[in-house]
Amino acid sequence: MIKFIFPVLFVICFSSFGQQRLFTDKAVADLAGYYNGGHYTAIYNQFAPQSRKLLTEENVVHFYKVNLQQPLGVITSWKYLDEVKTNATYMINFERGRLMLKIAVSKDQEITYSEWIPTKQIKEIEHPKNTTLIKTNNPRQSKLDLYVDTLALDFLKDPNNSGLSIGIVDGNTTATYYYGETKKETNNLPNEKSLYEIGSISKTFTAVLLAHAINEKKIALTDDIRKYLPGAYPNLLLNGEAIRIVNLANHTSGLPRLPLDFNTSTGYNPENPYLHYSKEMIYQYLKSYKPDSLAGIRSGYSNLGFAVLGAILENVYQQPLQTLLKKVVTEPLKLVSTYYDVPGADQPLMTTGYSEETGKAVSNWQLGAFNAAGGLKSNMQDMLIYLKANINDVNPDIVLSHKETDRQAEGSIGLAWTIDPFKGNVKVWHNGATGGFWSWCGYVKNKKTGIVVLSNSSADVDDIALGLLSFSLQHPVFTGTK
Repeated sequence: MIKFIFPVLFVICFSSFGQQRLFTDKAVADLAGYYNGGHYTAIYNQFAPQSRKLLTEENVVHFYKVNLQQPLGVITSWKYLDEVKTNATYMINFERGRLMLKIAVSKDQEITYSEWIPTKQIKEIEHPKNTTLIKTNNPRQSKLDLYVDTLALDFLKDPNNSGLSIGIVDGNTTATYYYGETKKETNNLPNEKSLYEIGSISKTFTAVLLAHAINEKKIALTDDIRKYLPGAYPNLLLNGEAIRIVNLANHTSGLPRLPLDFNTSTGYNPENPYLHYSKEMIYQYLKSYKPDSLAGIRSGYSNLGFAVLGAILENVYQQPLQTLLKKVVTEPLKLVSTYYDVPGADQPLMTTGYSEETGKAVSNWQLGAFNAAGGLKSNMQDMLIYLKANINDVNPDIVLSHKETDRQAEGSIGLAWTIDPFKGNVKVWHNGATGGFWSWCGYVKNKKTGIVVLSNSSADVDDIALGLLSFSLQHPVFTGTK
């Protein structure tokens, strides 16, 4: 699904003296050991007393368990990078990502400063493609053409990547650009009908379904989720407080990113990781799950939360999610190629996904009970219609999906959509990633400007999308439709 984007910088800062490499190495080794063993309270106890005065044990446990362990997995290795004044910097490698850790340790071997920093690995490309041979429909004439070309070719020079579909909306004008191949070594250029997995952008479609149910008064954001789940869930309370529908839709439920038995359950297949975990398994997991923090307080990205929301919507309407999607979203908006399961007649339009790490083709994902969290496939033609519908608030359901429901230090969220500042404006956006695809969809409403980027590689395209969105705000007038 969507790849982890680090939500906060966890910073505790005090002066410390007599720093030695030996102390910091040991502190990092101890931290990693406690972390991998699930001993989060022991990490809290590593901090100096003056640091602990600013923290609560609950906050530290939540941070390491929910913000680090659930999305990134265990620590696999670490490497000392440098030391500036009293702060040492380490590269920390996890199962599913990497972060930099700046840390200071006192002569008493207590942590006095700790800062986890997101980092993008600068990839060394040993044998880059000859970009003059990359196929495209870009006429390379306008400033926009040339800027798109720079971004696209920089991405596709990596032979592990395959193709790009780029859409730009500015008012009533639309520009579309296609690059590369739908499948390597075919010379088949993507077009407006080429299908991609859109991963967690699917959550915004689920949000529209939820908004529709709210507008029909079938459900309320403040409802206890247990009202719509089969059986009894006495453990889904903490201090008498329940998880509410809104908490599922804005990632404040406290539910983990995935069930903790997700990859140890019978039938788990890393090449198609979601298919084995059924709706019944989700219900059983919820029956044994005990919240460790109150819902609505902290943001913690949860694919499980959206899977539960999808199940609830199916229970409310007594219809499968695909039927609801067709009735509420795809038919009204005339989206003809957006679905959880690609029909047989459209299978030839499905692009082949590739691993960013190996460049090898990967299996398409079938998300089953997690469809609401990330199961949709779509194309540029449909995604531009969907983008414009959101920019223009074409119906009450879409309007409601954009209403802010939670605000954290790192930004706000509506129903699924992330809402945050951008170049003196406000952008509304979501991205998505699966095993062989990455996608981005977002807009600046008051400028009527938006971007869609679809890629059949698991390499991050967020920088492409944000670069184009920034460019479009500075150059709002296009020369024509491409």
